[in-house]
Amino acid sequence: MTESSVEQGIDREEIGLYVHIPYCLSRCPYCDFNTYAVRSWPEEAYADALGHELAAYASREPFRGRRVATVFFGGGTPSLFRPGTIASLIDRAERHLGVDANAEITLEANPGTVERARLADFRAAGVNRLSLGVQSFDDASLAKLGRHHSAADSLAALDAARAAGFENLSLDLIYAIPGQDVAGCERDVAAAIRVAPEHVSAYALTYEKGTPLERDRAAGRVVQVDEEVELAMSAAARQGLGAAGYGHYEISNYARSGLVARHNRAYWQGVSYLGLGAGAHSFASREANGTGWGSRWSNMRDPSSYMAQARSRGAAVADSEDLTRAQAMGEACWLGLRQLAGLASSDFAARFGEPIESAYPQTGALVEEGLLAWRGDRLALTPRGLELADSVFAQFF
Repeated sequence: MTESSVEQGIDREEIGLYVHIPYCLSRCPYCDFNTYAVRSWPEEAYADALGHELAAYASREPFRGRRVATVFFGGGTPSLFRPGTIASLIDRAERHLGVDANAEITLEANPGTVERARLADFRAAGVNRLSLGVQSFDDASLAKLGRHHSAADSLAALDAARAAGFENLSLDLIYAIPGQDVAGCERDVAAAIRVAPEHVSAYALTYEKGTPLERDRAAGRVVQVDEEVELAMSAAARQGLGAAGYGHYEISNYARSGLVARHNRAYWQGVSYLGLGAGAHSFASREANGTGWGSRWSNMRDPSSYMAQARSRGAAVADSEDLTRAQAMGEACWLGLRQLAGLASSDFAARFGEPIESAYPQTGALVEEGLLAWRGDRLALTPRGLELADSVFAQFF
């Protein structure tokens, strides 16, 4: 794989591998992921089910013979699993599919649940990128988010990660936390810059339907930050991180040169990925399927049901869908425009047989309104379009 392809994502002949570990010590009130708060977890049984599922998919189309370019252990809190378990799962991926020598292998972890020795063992297991759920460097904001770590825990975890040999660190920041003002957001961004991670994901707090946070807002126990203030926070994050040398490459993501999240970028570029675990999602591109416009499916969400099915049948699919041409085109635009570099009209035309402006005449009006702009062959969001991105994306569905 060339350096330029590493910067851009992964080769379309390869795949991304996502491994979902759904267990947490506690569940955050804003979380709508498939997670479960537990005091103990069936680590060996769950890892065995993951192994059965991986072996089954590796032996058949569309994943047979496709090497793994990225691995992402997400959750939940994957760092609750022993480093040896993580190592065995990486080894199984190598045995069944093959893993690139320069593969990006990411593990999510929460500050306060990791220490230097354990982190060193994860690094030795093959994990080369650590994603820390810092969320804020302000203890009052962390309490409002229902987080059980402190700002000091985050700083200790980041120091421990460096000492353990991690040279590629990503941290998450949430802004528009109830009670937070623009100055508070700026302090969080400045604190993130001081610890010098290679990658930062900065995004606004969302009130997902069915979460405790959404119910608290509906009951008046939580007051959502005003939209104009949220936009000012977003601008502050862009300005601060940009001035510090972080390239803004996707709506919520910033990275040092050459250190974009290759696994996530593969999602945005429509590359095939295999999701293992309870509630995990998978996608097979048109190229991988050989026909149609791509397909996707998701696993059973309940961990016990997932484990039983995966161990007995090698798969635990709950829902599946074959994309129509219209769906595939709309998603190509939505995912392409999420990236600040935009979507190449020539790539779109090669895939769908017509340029973007022919398939979506409304792009002309969006350009006239200053929401999109042509940069050579690429159609991209303008700064104003970035603020109204959801409205822009809706025009393609």
